[in-house]
Amino acid sequence: MFKKLSVILAFGAFLFSGVAHANEKEVVTQMMNEAIAHYNEVGQEQAFKDFAVKGGKFNKGEYYIFVTEMQNFNLIFHGANEKLVGKNLGGLKDTDGKLFVMEMREIASGPGEGWVSYKWPNPETKKIAQKHTLVKRIGDVYFAIGYSE
Repeated sequence: MFKKLSVILAFGAFLFSGVAHANEKEVVTQMMNEAIAHYNEVGQEQAFKDFAVKGGKFNKGEYYIFVTEMQNFNLIFHGANEKLVGKNLGGLKDTDGKLFVMEMREIASGPGEGWVSYKWPNPETKKIAQKHTLVKRIGDVYFAIGYSE
């Protein structure tokens, strides 16, 4: 009896985690679409000001926007860590040695939109977590927004 209950609970947790991740993907995708529409409507300068407002529509805890130049990997906006702005992140690796910024650029250069998974500190817990980031090219930059497991 206990064994069956354990299996049922484990299966339920597995299903719930899939639902939770599907919901997080939807949140990120919606936020990306709204951010790009806002960027196109008000321009880069005002959009970046709006993206920086903690607790605002475009900067909610672990959900934040960062924007990188296509040509040289320079980060031009980061909603969680403004100290990274102006830095070339092309050689940045995660804790497993994955060149995830290079992968983001490859997606932005190729299909123009897609997901990249890598390990990164969660901005709320500060612990290394698996992160999934949606990347979308807009002209000569790409936007990125992700969520942590």
